[in-house]
Amino acid sequence: MILRFFLPLVLLFCATALSLNAFSQTVSTRDSLLSLQQDTTALSGEIDEITVTAFRTPYNLFNTPAPINLILPRQLETGSALSPVEALNQIPGVLMHHGTLSTNRLTIRGIGTRSPYSTNKIKAYFGEIPLTSGDGETTLEDLENPSIQRVEILKGPSSSLYGAGLGGTILFHPRRINKDFVQHQSTVASFDTYKNTLSAGIHQQDMYVYVLGSILNSQGFRENNATNRANVLLHSEYSFSEKVNMEALLKYTKMKAHIPSSIDLNTFLNTPKQAAANWKGIQGYEAYDKGQLGISLNVTPNNRSKASLAAFGSFREADEPRPFNLLLESSQFAGGRGYYQRNITAENITMTFTTGFELFRENYDWSTWSNDNPDEPLSDNREKRSYENVFIQAEANIQERLFLSAGVNGNLTRFDYIDRFTEDGDESGQRSYDPVVSPRIGANYRISDDLSVFGNVSHGFSTPTFEETLLPAGQINPDIKPETGWNLEAGIRTGLDNRLRATLSYYRIYIKNLLVARRTGEDAYVGVNAGESLHPGLEAEIRWLALNPGTFPSLVIDANATFANYHFRDFVDNDTNYSGNLLPGTSRTVYYLSGDYRPAANYGIRAWHRFTGQMPVNDANSAFTDPYGITNIEFRYNRNFSSFNFELKAGVQNIFDVNYAAMLAVNAPAFGSSQPRYYYPGNPRNYFVTVVIGWEK
Repeated sequence: MILRFFLPLVLLFCATALSLNAFSQTVSTRDSLLSLQQDTTALSGEIDEITVTAFRTPYNLFNTPAPINLILPRQLETGSALSPVEALNQIPGVLMHHGTLSTNRLTIRGIGTRSPYSTNKIKAYFGEIPLTSGDGETTLEDLENPSIQRVEILKGPSSSLYGAGLGGTILFHPRRINKDFVQHQSTVASFDTYKNTLSAGIHQQDMYVYVLGSILNSQGFRENNATNRANVLLHSEYSFSEKVNMEALLKYTKMKAHIPSSIDLNTFLNTPKQAAANWKGIQGYEAYDKGQLGISLNVTPNNRSKASLAAFGSFREADEPRPFNLLLESSQFAGGRGYYQRNITAENITMTFTTGFELFRENYDWSTWSNDNPDEPLSDNREKRSYENVFIQAEANIQERLFLSAGVNGNLTRFDYIDRFTEDGDESGQRSYDPVVSPRIGANYRISDDLSVFGNVSHGFSTPTFEETLLPAGQINPDIKPETGWNLEAGIRTGLDNRLRATLSYYRIYIKNLLVARRTGEDAYVGVNAGESLHPGLEAEIRWLALNPGTFPSLVIDANATFANYHFRDFVDNDTNYSGNLLPGTSRTVYYLSGDYRPAANYGIRAWHRFTGQMPVNDANSAFTDPYGITNIEFRYNRNFSSFNFELKAGVQNIFDVNYAAMLAVNAPAFGSSQPRYYYPGNPRNYFVTVVIGWEK
């Protein structure tokens, strides 16, 4: 079965490589070789070249005492690259359910799979600005890849600096520039998809400014599937002196995305283009305007200490016509982060202490209105969400061999619910959770220059969503508790001659007070703490410079695999015992394989394949999706003409036209004689062409 899914990619890749090997004698210019060497370093992930900063202290990835992965710009631009969500599926342990351009659910190590339509229990930041709302929901799909310098992913509750998110933390680092430039990128793809991105940068001695504007329009593969999105972003930095600088980040998004919704099994197998009849009938959609702002001041008085203070804010105005009512939403949040860091060096030991805080305040207003009488309100609510995080972390580097890291995060979260529709009674109330203390300790020992081992023990938590904090009648849910968990992990990293890098790790995550959004209707939920789940897994990844790094032809192979058994350890819901069942929306096996072949200067071919095993669609495990493998290929040509550069990229995604479930509406209910609507079909075979034209000073 596994061979069936890998064989097409292997044959395709070998045939392509052989057919283009004739170009290997093409004269390569000095600039082309330099470009190749830079890209090869990025693709190969040379151990001595990769530094991560997720713990505020720059770490060589080989010495990091935590499970962390890095996504570089070339990976972000793989495929049609309409948003970062496609690149996230290249990481072991990460599974991005991708229903439409605006409907996604990111899960890390099986955590967050039971969130109905969005990403939950995972924290994310764009620079210093949180992308996660006060109740733990995260939106990633409206980020622009060219604006991202790199992405660092901490899997499991591995960071005490960011609130100890139960599933993990994703850090999107804004792009930094060191020269003046202008670049236009245009993509044309299947399903009447068009995307244009214009970016520019100005760099002076004490300041740089980066601006980006982007417009995306797509009719989508399915009925009622049109998406229109516009983004504007500005990121700048000004240095007052060598010791003091200030950064500013401004982002605005306007989006309207129609909703085809999920479909039943018969429709999924025979007519996957169809939208759900009720959503198509009302031409339902989600539209929002969202703005985000962040300002940070960084002071480095000497080479032993650093202080940073940041303030951030955001607003979002949204409306969503749905088959059952019209939902109007409005949210505003503001907050701040600050930390102080001190380095101490003595003999062969370097120690770093970091302490800081994060404050967050959010007002979330939502109301529902009758579709038959738009002037008739059905509900009108406000929720005030507040939390405070304080953290402290200590790190020690002993003789460049032993790296120790320990930290603790303290959190206090409160919800204040105000019922402004009192015709059926006033259900207002408050909910303050007990303080949560989350410790973490990790160690990495470098046995030799080519081998290191690491271990990590950490605690995390996730607060309930706003649906889970309320009972179906609207009153405060008095019994709901935060979901908490412990992560235990051990792994090994190795690298040979900077041409091969491999990592193998085993983890077990124990979740208590499992939060369950129990459906009581198509859009009605009640939150319960229903037991415990266990998330054991084995992750393996390898990156290999297989052929002539730095010359032509060259070949880089990337592969990873996740073997997991995420299941309910103790789960009884409505007198039904689900203990031992697999978590819905998770797969026991996921494989990823890619090859990047450079036959000659200026030419490149990339092929990649992802296999996902069967997934249960509900808690009862009464039905499973079929396993599937998706194969893709792209061809690239790039050329530099003095200060101008040109790149042409064209590709095919889902080459073998596989019908697969790209996302699941887990535990979807059945009404009357209708079947449950579990399935979001993935795109069939599709094509894209991208042209990039740029100028650099």
